[in-house]
Amino acid sequence: MTHLPKRLSHILAGEIYQRNDIDLVKEALSMLNVNPSPAFKEFYGKYAGPFWEEHIPFELLDVAEEERNITSYTYIARKEHGFPDRYLVLSEISTNAILVLDSVTDKVYCVNFEGEDKRLLQGELPEAWPSFYAFLMEYFDC
Repeated sequence: MTHLPKRLSHILAGEIYQRNDIDLVKEALSMLNVNPSPAFKEFYGKYAGPFWEEHIPFELLDVAEEERNITSYTYIARKEHGFPDRYLVLSEISTNAILVLDSVTDKVYCVNFEGEDKRLLQGELPEAWPSFYAFLMEYFDC
C-alpha cells in the first residue's frame, strides 16, 4: 500500500529523482530526532530532491543529499529561531518565508519571518496544508 498520490510516480519518473540510498534518509531522520508520517518517509525513501514546481513557488529540499537540505536548514532553524525538534524545514527561503512540517501532526505551514515564525512556535499559526500528503498533491499538481 502506498501513502503517496497515484500520479506522483509519473511526475517524478526521471532517473534524477530516484533515491539511491534509503539509509541516508533513515540516518537524517534519526539525527533530527523525528518520526514523520508514512507519506513523508515513503516520499523521501523513493525520491531524491531538490524539487521545483510552479504551483507553489518554493524549492522543496531533499532530506539528506545536496549541501542545502532539510537536515541543514532544520538545524539552522533550531539554533537561530528556537524551532523545537518536531519541526522540519522543507524548503529554501523564498520571499522571507519557508515551508515547515510539523512531524507530530503532519501539518505543513508556510511561515514568514515577519511574525509568523513566532505564531508557529506559539501554536497560533494555521496550517497551509492539513497533511504532507495534501501538500504533495498541491505541490506536484496531482
